[in-house]
Amino acid sequence: MSVIGATRLQFKKSAFAEEVVKHLVLEPEVHDLFSAATSIETTSHIIAAIVGSETPELLEETSMSDLLIFNSLFTCLRVLFVKQVQGADLSQGEQQIVSLANRFAKKLASNENSMHLQGNIKLVIKLYKQLQTLARAEVRSKRSMC
Repeated sequence: MSVIGATRLQFKKSAFAEEVVKHLVLEPEVHDLFSAATSIETTSHIIAAIVGSETPELLEETSMSDLLIFNSLFTCLRVLFVKQVQGADLSQGEQQIVSLANRFAKKLASNENSMHLQGNIKLVIKLYKQLQTLARAEVRSKRSMC
C-alpha cells in the first residue's frame, strides 16, 4: 500500500470512529460500559481499526445507523472471538466491544426491520455467551493456580 493510500485509510478510520462515538453517545443503555478506564473514544478507535483491516468497505458508509454499528461490531466480535480462543487476553476496550455487540444484537432482535439479520443476531448472542463461559473458566483456572 502506498503512503497516500495508507494515509487515506487512516483518515477514513478516524472519521468512522468519530461517527461511532456520535452514535454510541445517543445510546443510553451503553453508557454504563464507559464508566471504567477505557473511554468511548478509545473503544470507537479499536472498532474502526478492526473494521478497517477486516471489512474496509464499511468505512465507506456515509450515515451511521444501528445496522452499520451492528455489522461493525459483528466484524469485531468474530476477530476478538478468535483472539480469545487462541489464548490471548482481551483488553478492556475489546471486552467493551464484545458487550456492545451483545447489546446491539438484543436491541435489533426486537426490531421488525432487522429480520434479515436474525442469523447474525443469534450468532452474536451465542459467541457472547461462549466468550463469557471461556472468561469464567480462565478466572477459575487462575484462582486454582494460586
